[in-house]
Amino acid sequence: MNWLNNVLSARNLMLVALVAGAVVMFRANAAQENIKANDALLVPIIVLPTVQPVKDQVLLFKASNISEAPVSFRLSLFNERDPLAVKRQDFAKVGPGKTVTYSYVPPTTQIDVNGTTVEAPESVRAFFEPLPGDNQNAIRRVVASVQLMRVQASASGVPVLDAPIPVPLERCRFEPKNFVPYKGGKWVWNCAPAIHPTMEGLEGQQNRR
Repeated sequence: MNWLNNVLSARNLMLVALVAGAVVMFRANAAQENIKANDALLVPIIVLPTVQPVKDQVLLFKASNISEAPVSFRLSLFNERDPLAVKRQDFAKVGPGKTVTYSYVPPTTQIDVNGTTVEAPESVRAFFEPLPGDNQNAIRRVVASVQLMRVQASASGVPVLDAPIPVPLERCRFEPKNFVPYKGGKWVWNCAPAIHPTMEGLEGQQNRR
């Protein structure tokens, strides 16, 4: 009878292993489905935090389509006072591997520096975003850069370009606070390093509900 008990024990162990494997696969598939479903809710953007140019500096924006299909997006520019964009530039159907460039000269204003009022360009913040009504995940297929540039006259009077100053950018996304199924929770900006939700993150949020 010992051999029969051994066979039954081995069969039970195999059954437990199969059930455990099925549970793991089910959770992985569910997390992947959640990621796909969330793509319809998440809106990725590329953000330029507020920067303060100095006299004669301009901002040079570059964005490249790194995918194999055309992509459309918008560059929105803001000052530090107004909630609405002061300038918008649309880029429609940028071809695969193509780069677009836009230069922006901020208007001059007066700023206070340690109690002294000086004239300087307005501070600027900006973001690359999807075009309204277009693919909300367009920015996943775009890489961008921003540089502060200045042209000065040399001793001979010939215009000379100063060394550009790269400005760090951030990737953010607009997302529901609660993941699928979406139940009307608050929408929040998330500027975490990872633009894609991870399986672990989705499972963690599900476990906390």
